[in-house]
Amino acid sequence: MKSIIWFVLVLGLLFPFASGAQDTTLNDNLAISRNRGVKQLLDLRFRGGSGEFERMLISKVAYTPEARKNCLNNVVILSFSVDCNNNLSELKLRNAPYFGINEQLTVFYESIVDQWNTCNDERYTRFEIPVQFLIEGTKTSGRGFIVIEEKNPGYKCKSDQYYLENIEKHRKKGRLKKALEMTDILIKRDPYNQDYFELKKSLFDQNTESE
Repeated sequence: MKSIIWFVLVLGLLFPFASGAQDTTLNDNLAISRNRGVKQLLDLRFRGGSGEFERMLISKVAYTPEARKNCLNNVVILSFSVDCNNNLSELKLRNAPYFGINEQLTVFYESIVDQWNTCNDERYTRFEIPVQFLIEGTKTSGRGFIVIEEKNPGYKCKSDQYYLENIEKHRKKGRLKKALEMTDILIKRDPYNQDYFELKKSLFDQNTESE
């Protein structure tokens, strides 16, 4: 039975139009809704609105040569709080990409300390902003509120489909740790994609059973 469940899950990931899994339209609609909420919150709280926030971020954060060379395609979630008295706290970088990008994002965070409007409602104090690092031409399901795009490093960067197909190949050969590593890559590319988390759980359970 578990092998059948696994087959259906992988079939849905590799051939989304056959099963309806990882529906592109649904993912895009969710991203549009999520980004609309981020925009409204920044327009309310950030001085100059979401456009100024994006301008400041792009002026301080860019691909490093190492990030470009390694085909960095990540959605980094910039998470922090700004209370109604404009005090920033609880900065977290989910899906931290390294390659010198973390340091740039920290510098950006420090530069916006005094750029906020006061508020009267604690509902408007929590921020979760997806920033996508995208190598031009890479096929990925990830979506960001702000996109930092870079030209390819002279060779084609791997698509999501490449990782999905190779995850299945590694699974069939019993190389579950390698399959899990590739699943983590997909999660970094699209941290809002629940199919990837379900895939990781299935791989993890299978790996545990085989030990």
